[in-house]
Amino acid sequence: MQEALYEGRLFYLKAYLDTVEDRKAELGKLKKRADKGAFQCPYCNDALILKAGDIREKHFSHRYSRSCEISEASEIYYQQTKRESKSHSVMKEIIYDELKNQEKINEDMLVDYGYIAKAKEKWRYYPDIIVKNGDDEIAITILTNVTANKDEKLVKQVRERNRYYKNKGMHTIWFVENAEMSIDIDHHVIHLWEAELDIAIKTKEDLEWENVLNHLPIEESLFKLFDYHHRKTPEKFDVRSLYYVHSTETEIVFTVHRFIVDQMEYPFRAFALNEGYQMSMSKALLTKKTIQLSDPEVEEKNRKLFKEIARQKVLEKKSRKETVIREQQQASYTPTQTARKSSFQKLSSSEQEMFPLLDELLQNSIFDYVQSASIISAKELSVYLVDKCNAPNETFSTGRYKIYGDVCKFLDYLAKQGIIQLLRKDGVNDRVYGRC
Repeated sequence: MQEALYEGRLFYLKAYLDTVEDRKAELGKLKKRADKGAFQCPYCNDALILKAGDIREKHFSHRYSRSCEISEASEIYYQQTKRESKSHSVMKEIIYDELKNQEKINEDMLVDYGYIAKAKEKWRYYPDIIVKNGDDEIAITILTNVTANKDEKLVKQVRERNRYYKNKGMHTIWFVENAEMSIDIDHHVIHLWEAELDIAIKTKEDLEWENVLNHLPIEESLFKLFDYHHRKTPEKFDVRSLYYVHSTETEIVFTVHRFIVDQMEYPFRAFALNEGYQMSMSKALLTKKTIQLSDPEVEEKNRKLFKEIARQKVLEKKSRKETVIREQQQASYTPTQTARKSSFQKLSSSEQEMFPLLDELLQNSIFDYVQSASIISAKELSVYLVDKCNAPNETFSTGRYKIYGDVCKFLDYLAKQGIIQLLRKDGVNDRVYGRC
């Protein structure tokens, strides 16, 4: 075991040795004190000796190998958690102290270290803290020091511990050291260790999110709407949450992150619903029937905001689609149509009266015809308008289309604008124009 009572206070051997320069000399001093009975077991008060051989890790031990139940559990817990970073113990103690404060005002609540609470039952694994609230028990564990090399082995350990605690009838809550957090909100992605994905939990707030997401009034995939890179679209959304912790010398800050499960193989990733939000430790650990782990007001606000963002994205995509269609239509215009848009202005009402048989569409058709032909015959143009542009097909007794007169007037109008010029008149039979 690593802990002992020394001069009325808890003494942690490994933590102390990490602070000294000459470990060998200091171990000699500590061993002499232990031989004289200076160290006691904090659980049964028996004297402890210090074992400092070269094979096993330096540790305290009961005399004559008569370990008490809690010290045995403590050793199992120590071996289980020695992979954690130094911040692990700091965060554990602050969380423990906060929960103990709540224990004072909640008569149904009991808080203890996992290895102490379950020492008599001789568990295989121990959570950092156990909270008993009425008939419910909650196993709280803090995860730190995850790396790519450690993740694969850690996943197996986490799964075994999770399964073990649940088989014992416990609810599990895992807090992850903030240093492991990797979120790119611009791409709505949270990058995960496999261990993080395994310890993500589903709470009441996650179920509320699922209800909102599964009933969004959108036609296309949510992932596609948010331009989220994904392999396949889920039939229903599976929302889970992770809780990151950041410790300072005086407090711990919790950050709540909710995501939609996506990629369940390496590289592990998920759709981040938002940037997450911070909570004070006292609010996050507020207990009624269970630990709260969320701010209901913030959650409701975030859901409303997400729905509004989704609505705006639908409108933006619709607008972009309409813009693309317009651009495609504009791109399909002939050069004459483009020229018409830039140089031919819509006639005023008084000018329109000059050509009663030519509506705006026919005027545009004439302009297009003029732009595409080097020689323009008023007679041939009139036939073209009737055959191709649905112009009125009434004729005079001579067989000439009645629109012929208006066509000639309109061509003269274009000539005055300098777009075409009159080349010749063929009596009353035709008028011929050419482009300027």
